[in-house]
Amino acid sequence: MKKIIFLISILGLFLLAPTASVSESEDQKSTALLNKLSKTYKTYKSVKAQFSITIKNKQTDNSVKQSGTLYQKGKKFRVNMSGQEILCDGKTIWTYLEDANEVQISKFDTKTMDINPSEIFTIYEKGFMHKYVGQVTNGARPLDVIELTPTDKNKGYFKVKLSIDKLANKVKEMAVYGKNGLITTYTITSFEPNININETYFKFNSKDKPGVIEIDLR
Repeated sequence: MKKIIFLISILGLFLLAPTASVSESEDQKSTALLNKLSKTYKTYKSVKAQFSITIKNKQTDNSVKQSGTLYQKGKKFRVNMSGQEILCDGKTIWTYLEDANEVQISKFDTKTMDINPSEIFTIYEKGFMHKYVGQVTNGARPLDVIELTPTDKNKGYFKVKLSIDKLANKVKEMAVYGKNGLITTYTITSFEPNININETYFKFNSKDKPGVIEIDLR
């Protein structure tokens, strides 16, 4: 049985009620930015986001890059990547590997995930300290950068840097700093809110994958 690499530690992103603060001005600025961002995202009933992921090993200076598409609606999500699909209807999660024609079926448990794809655009709302660290430019676009530190020290990462498109009021990039020395950067390349998504799209259908091997881990 192939080991599943759950790359969608993905794109987690943000915070409403800060649990701690740094300097007052930095805390107030990051709180204002995150509150504005959260207010915008909570108006969306569904989301389709195309993204790229770059994983860099600080020790070897090697990096790999992948891309994919995230569909999210409430607690349901689906991530389509090259050779891999991850589906969740809010209760069950299916991880499909194309080259093995294998699907692993598990009970959906947010406690086992460092970052939950269904909360990718609201991750900052709880469990983080935060501070504003400055502004950078992406092309001609100004990006405000906020640093998030998880209050749960058992997480597999110790820091998240969130880059927010100031003009569009949307998350553009997130960098996750892992305790294993990996820096995983998620970049949103396109974003479509309020798209029509059939509920069945979040459930795995074995009929669509003839001969698929099902491994039930529930």
